[in-house]
Amino acid sequence: MDPGTLDYSPILVLLVGVVAVFTQDLVRENSKTTLAITSVTLTLVCLISTLLVTTHTHLSVGGVFVFNSYSFFFTAVFSASALLACIQSSAYTETKSNPFEFYALILAATAAMSFVAAATNLMALFVVFEAATVSTYAMTAYSRRQKSSAEAAIKFFVVGAVSSGIILYGISLLYIATGSLNISPITTIIHGGSQLLSVAFILLIAGFGFKVAAVPFHMWLPDTYEGAPYPTTSFLSSASKVMGFAALVKIFFYMGPSVTAIAGLDWRLIFAALALLTMTLGNLAALVQTSFKRLLAYSSISQSGYILIGLALGSGYAYAILLYFTVAYVFSKIGSFIAADNFESTYGARSITDYAWLGRRSPVASFSLSIFLLSLAGIPPLAVFVAKFFMFYAAVQAGGAWIWLSVAGVLNSALSLYYYARVIKNIYLGVENQPPPDAQITRERWSYLLPILIALALTVLLGVFEGPVIHAAHVAINSLGGA
Repeated sequence: MDPGTLDYSPILVLLVGVVAVFTQDLVRENSKTTLAITSVTLTLVCLISTLLVTTHTHLSVGGVFVFNSYSFFFTAVFSASALLACIQSSAYTETKSNPFEFYALILAATAAMSFVAAATNLMALFVVFEAATVSTYAMTAYSRRQKSSAEAAIKFFVVGAVSSGIILYGISLLYIATGSLNISPITTIIHGGSQLLSVAFILLIAGFGFKVAAVPFHMWLPDTYEGAPYPTTSFLSSASKVMGFAALVKIFFYMGPSVTAIAGLDWRLIFAALALLTMTLGNLAALVQTSFKRLLAYSSISQSGYILIGLALGSGYAYAILLYFTVAYVFSKIGSFIAADNFESTYGARSITDYAWLGRRSPVASFSLSIFLLSLAGIPPLAVFVAKFFMFYAAVQAGGAWIWLSVAGVLNSALSLYYYARVIKNIYLGVENQPPPDAQITRERWSYLLPILIALALTVLLGVFEGPVIHAAHVAINSLGGA
């Protein structure tokens, strides 16, 4: 294959895939299984072709998108999330009359997310970001006959529209102050434009804060995650959230130092405050949850807090660890939601007490869920532990007040262990006054078991063999210097 063609293939696969899914539904009726296989194959091919792209690749599209190691790093994360979500969706779409729509939305959102990571112009970034977000709105409302799904979609849409307006206002002020929309170091500014510049970046932080569910911009997330179909929640908690961090890292890598030098805005302190609030309030809220899905939602908020430490530190090393953290987080979190989907669809388990003795009835999924939760809690040698270790180490190396951010992260990790361990205890030891059932082991469905086992393997491997991914993260950050 021609090297140039291979370099473009991840994006081409996704774009052609959307058309292929629609076309397949038109030419062949009742092809639910075929649609699932097609979507899984497309996302798998996209993932493999992304991993095969050479690290020196530098492709420009229209001068506003540059596909390099940074964009392909995130494309791999997005396509891996989409792959697991498509496998999981095969069970969900069995009862739907038009399943091709759901798969097309996943592929369309993944394609748009890849362009977000490649954007070099703020307006182009905004457009493709919104294209991805609109797809997730539709995915959230896909079970439109269910009141919870419609309510979740409305809340998601309203908050998303407000955050998009805030981002767009920030971009407009930035353009007034600098006369440019390029994501690059700021070299010129109008007279008296430093205040406009400060306001613009505060608005950008607030707008993208909604997208990554940073406190106090997080209130939409628990209700949206709880009401959305499980495959949508899995995709939102992984790919959609990582998309927000991909945009933030690129913007502040290029423009952050200029904003500090010109306007005197210490945006690192803003991110530090957001990180502290997000990890702390997320964990405290998770402590009192009775619904397992809401517990995972607040857990997702707290994980955003740990990832935000990388933006607060603002160094090349911290950004690279942030990229690794997103990979470690994605597989532990999406695996947790798929396992929860399995338990709810098979046993009707929704509350934490419903998980009593599931270890005896569904040993593989129960063991996998336990590993995912221990990883999110930061137990060695699992993936999120390694990510937290390097992130906290980066804060300690930064010295000064940043050490306290590391201390807060360690204390919050210890706090989170309580609610994760409570679920694991119920799975294997049951709850008070509820004897173990005399139930046989239930045969797992492949649409749940396969993605769970893939996520489990990667959660363990990323913790034990973290070197290649961290190296890839460093290469991705270094590629921004030449973008």
